[in-house]
Amino acid sequence: MIAPLRLAWRLQRWEFAFVVLGGLGLAAVAFWQAFDMRSMLTGCGTSSAAPACEFVYPFQTTHGNVVGLAQTLSGLAPFLAGLLLGVPIVAGEVEHRTALLAWPLSGSRARWLAWRVMPVLAISLAVMAVLSVAADLMAQAYLPKSDLGFLHHASRGLPLVMRAVVVLALGVALGALMGRVLPALLVGIALCVGLSVGLGLALDQWVPSQVMTEDEGPEGLTGFPAVTDLRYRMPDGEIIGAQEGEIIVEQAYAAAIEAGQDEPDPATLPRPVFTGISAARHGEVVLRESLALGALAIGLFGLAAFVVRRRRPE
Repeated sequence: MIAPLRLAWRLQRWEFAFVVLGGLGLAAVAFWQAFDMRSMLTGCGTSSAAPACEFVYPFQTTHGNVVGLAQTLSGLAPFLAGLLLGVPIVAGEVEHRTALLAWPLSGSRARWLAWRVMPVLAISLAVMAVLSVAADLMAQAYLPKSDLGFLHHASRGLPLVMRAVVVLALGVALGALMGRVLPALLVGIALCVGLSVGLGLALDQWVPSQVMTEDEGPEGLTGFPAVTDLRYRMPDGEIIGAQEGEIIVEQAYAAAIEAGQDEPDPATLPRPVFTGISAARHGEVVLRESLALGALAIGLFGLAAFVVRRRRPE
């Protein structure tokens, strides 16, 4: 592994430097934020308790901006790392015409591709794994009294790592197909946008949605579920649509204000009924999504190997 790693570093030193320094730097910020927030809560219940101990969301004013920026960058990191490291592996060789020499000398193009991909994949996995742990710890520290569930699903934990693997495989495949770095990067950016949107839309499709209890729903304040539908249950048990329920609630509040009351009798109001996936089932979704992304990555690496074996080195 040392020789392929040296070769990969020599050919892609700037990409490696950007990914490693950027990823680990972002992870360091996340680790520090997590440590700082948790240290503020260590005195809770004592005379030196911090003001944050009194709130459900204690760090919105003190850490919210930095945490929000770090979470956004963490969500972008696997896409940037995958494309920057993956696209030049084949496209760079073809574009600079070094494939004319490297491929014949390697004996097997598939073996050449494997030796070029393995160190890049290892470095990417290591950096993204550290970042995923740091981002997860930061998110947990930011909301210490809640089950995170589906909150920031793509920017922490295993989903972040699996997105990096898939995008790396996508970058290698695009580079092999197009043979030019810049066009492959541009197409890769467009496909990454589509992949991100598609995974977001598919989030509630990995396991069947169910009617959630009040504690499991978004109003329960115990976790962050993936909500797929909202309806209302009338006091007589009838289920009505969301729009109709909201109109009834508005009319009830308007009537109460006209009658000189602060609010209507809660027993007369329709109650929201949420359908979706509770925060407790987040692990099931992560597992199934990761298996699907792993299969997709294997397919893309296979496509890249097929193209490399068939194309002219130019």
